[in-house]
Amino acid sequence: MSICSGIMEGGGGMAVTKLTANIDDVIDVITVTSTDGYLDKDVITIGDENIYYTGKTTTPDTFTGCTRGYDGFGETESASHSIGDSVYTTDASIVNSALGFNIQATAVETGMFSTIVIPWNLLTKTLPHLVVLNFAFMQGNLAIIGVLWYAMAAGLIVTLAIAIANALPWWAGG
Repeated sequence: MSICSGIMEGGGGMAVTKLTANIDDVIDVITVTSTDGYLDKDVITIGDENIYYTGKTTTPDTFTGCTRGYDGFGETESASHSIGDSVYTTDASIVNSALGFNIQATAVETGMFSTIVIPWNLLTKTLPHLVVLNFAFMQGNLAIIGVLWYAMAAGLIVTLAIAIANALPWWAGG
């Protein structure tokens, strides 16, 4: 659902880059390691801040014409960010939000242990997100997808509960 919603919003794909300079909460040109995979005009996410940019350059790689604290549906908090902070496309942010954790950051931080940590995070962070139906990232036109997902998830939960109850010997009378 997350990937589909990102595609329906017209994103450029899932891309991640890094800041190559510190930025304060008002700067309108953001320098990064690469702008490959980003649209010419879109929204990027750094930390909890969404930033709308109207252009991008290469050599140096920058996002220009930035509107800080942008959200399209309201406002996010404009903030300072440091060299090395990750810069995501909205699609990558949607996936991270849906999962409840950042897969790339987890892989980088845990190294070879990521094959253990990522499945653990899927169980301890993503599964609770799904159980409580935490799909706040589906806003505006995507809200109908959230409603359909809620209906399908409720049906799945009821079906699983019935199947588990019937499998228990004390419940099924066996």
